[in-house]
Amino acid sequence: MQEIGDQHLTVALFDKFPIRRTWHDAEWYYSAVDIMAALVDSPTPKRYWSELKGNLKRREAFDVYAEGVVKLRLPAHDGRMLLTDCANRQTVLRLIQSVPSPNAGPFKRWLALVGNAVLEDAEETDETRSLRAQHRLKLHEVDTHLHQLVMFRGITTPEQHDRLRDSNYAGLYAVATRDEIARIRRLPFSIPPEEAMGVMEMAANIFQRAGTAQVVEERNLQGEETIIATAEDVGVQIRLTMERMGVTMPESLPRYRALHHTEWLPSGEPGPGHIDWDAEIPEADDRVIPIYELAEPAGDPNSDHPHELRLLEERHIQPRPSDMEDEE
Repeated sequence: MQEIGDQHLTVALFDKFPIRRTWHDAEWYYSAVDIMAALVDSPTPKRYWSELKGNLKRREAFDVYAEGVVKLRLPAHDGRMLLTDCANRQTVLRLIQSVPSPNAGPFKRWLALVGNAVLEDAEETDETRSLRAQHRLKLHEVDTHLHQLVMFRGITTPEQHDRLRDSNYAGLYAVATRDEIARIRRLPFSIPPEEAMGVMEMAANIFQRAGTAQVVEERNLQGEETIIATAEDVGVQIRLTMERMGVTMPESLPRYRALHHTEWLPSGEPGPGHIDWDAEIPEADDRVIPIYELAEPAGDPNSDHPHELRLLEERHIQPRPSDMEDEE
């Protein structure tokens, strides 16, 4: 059997049962095992599906693989992408006929509802796609610069960088997290929101990242909370400006067919989200040198510690060019 499939993956819920599905050949394909779990009261839906395939072939000469079931890669419980038996809506309806289940009727109605939810991407010319790729690279560059800039200002761990990434979108889109944008835009979880953006939406995000970096540098901001609040506020100001201009809000702009990183990322460069943890600390404009004096303690003169250090002042010293050079 041919290995086929693409990256448009998502999960739909029937009652309490998650049904994995993937967008393939312009329609949804659903996990057969997940469907069995939703239809039958069995602790081993995988075994039930295996037995059903055999029974259909022996009793009805119905070969599921010849009648529309294909193997597509879906995420397993451990996160691995494994080949999984999947079927489109027409084939699923045929399979349901062979499964005695009180959930058959409700599942058919549910399938009709979710099956109508298609990926509606805006049309684009080759020129538009090329322009999107250029803006995507610029967004990647300014985003990387911002995350490198704050590495030595209180945002150091991957979790802190994730929170900054969320705050970059929070004010601009009026959401709490980056993942909410994917939900609002009805993006499969495997597609980063940036890859489906149009030129105008990317431009707003570029402005937000660049503006945040400028404020952080000019005001010499330090600390996770301060920087995250600043990133969100910059996004809010851009959003308010867009509202005053009467233009479409970012979350309502057209969604496009997702770019692949090979379309915009130069060969050999690290991909989106990469942070260079070995980056050098940026040089400061000046250095703060504390000046201390050795003084007697204010307490008991017979103390075991007859002297203490007291801070007199902090002197700001401009570095000389030679201070910037490495030692021989």
